[in-house]
Amino acid sequence: MSYIKWPVILAILLFPALSIVLHNAGNACLFVLLICSIVALILRCKPMDIAFSQVLKDYWLLHLAMASLFIAVILNQLSLGIFDAKQYDRALRLAVFAPVFWIVMAAPLKYLKYVQWSFICGIIAATIKIYLVTDGGISRPGNIGFLLIIAFSDIALLLGCMTLLSIGWNNRRNKMIMALKFIIFIASLYITILGQSRGTWIAIPFFMIFAVHSWKRIQLRHKLMLTIFSLVVVGSVFTFSSTVETRMTEAKSDISLYLHGKNVDTSLGIRLQLWRASWELFKERPVFGIGRENFGIGLETLSAQNKISPLAASLAHSHNELLFNLTILGIFGLLANLSIYCVPAYYFYREIHHPDRDIRVAAGLGGLLCLGFFIFGLTDLMFFWTVLGGFYCMSVATFLAIILKRKKEIKAD
Repeated sequence: MSYIKWPVILAILLFPALSIVLHNAGNACLFVLLICSIVALILRCKPMDIAFSQVLKDYWLLHLAMASLFIAVILNQLSLGIFDAKQYDRALRLAVFAPVFWIVMAAPLKYLKYVQWSFICGIIAATIKIYLVTDGGISRPGNIGFLLIIAFSDIALLLGCMTLLSIGWNNRRNKMIMALKFIIFIASLYITILGQSRGTWIAIPFFMIFAVHSWKRIQLRHKLMLTIFSLVVVGSVFTFSSTVETRMTEAKSDISLYLHGKNVDTSLGIRLQLWRASWELFKERPVFGIGRENFGIGLETLSAQNKISPLAASLAHSHNELLFNLTILGIFGLLANLSIYCVPAYYFYREIHHPDRDIRVAAGLGGLLCLGFFIFGLTDLMFFWTVLGGFYCMSVATFLAIILKRKKEIKAD
């Protein structure tokens, strides 16, 4: 297994840092893991002495959930009587979870935990990139490289919060590492300010609530101190930012203009139009959906009927993950989308108060991942970007593998 182990370790350590800053790097890491799993199957290797068939059996619900979006696409195309291979690309990044999860088990536990340093490298690289692209926050381009600026800010905040949570893997006496990770978290907040993404900011209070809940084993007074300190830091960062104040004022104006019918083509107004339009299109084929290829046609029809503006009709998706999958894949798309969030979250949540610290931290990171993608998906499409589908797949596999390997160590002791 040694010749397979090292490519696996390299892919796991690289994907968090490279997924949002280097085009196709995240996809390459996923591809490496998939190739390694195929080689391991051919050679009849058994990571952790577990056969692939056993992993399929023990975690069948998780594998089914991760493959559910792929299944929903199949059902949609069967119902429409068409076959379009490119519509499977995004769903496939999640559907390959089973072999990816199995081969990640080949990496030793200590190397899997090194992923925390990849979070840090990712934030440093992302901070430099967005500062250069936005001229220090003066401009706001639609994309940061190959990612929409909203998705870029979302993942940056998620990596920053993961960095902070991973402090639990470090020796509490090492104040330098703790300080570094807190600085990295502040840097992730700075990225969201440069990106001016209001959808990203919505996740912050939910992340804080999740963190407080996951601190069950910490004494109440320490929990209160950490909560107050975090609130002060986050509040200070945003209070002294004129960008945040401007963007929130614009949000209030957008809603007012939309409600009074004066301007429906503001940033929020377009989203509200798309959400209403998605619901109208869903009602046409509620079971299997209209298909991704028919979404644009459906919007143009609604625009011709003066139900949405031509500008709203020109956009590629609903700016809401659940609504978009409900529209293009019907009820099966919605159930698939929810299962992708909820089933992995269940596996992590049941371990979040485990007596072992390593397991608790890994479970917390996994739970934060699921929560983050769900919250971010309310205002944008995370899985629309293939690299983020791979990011989600590899992250779930890594955090769950850490839990399993640590449990095996405890059992052996």
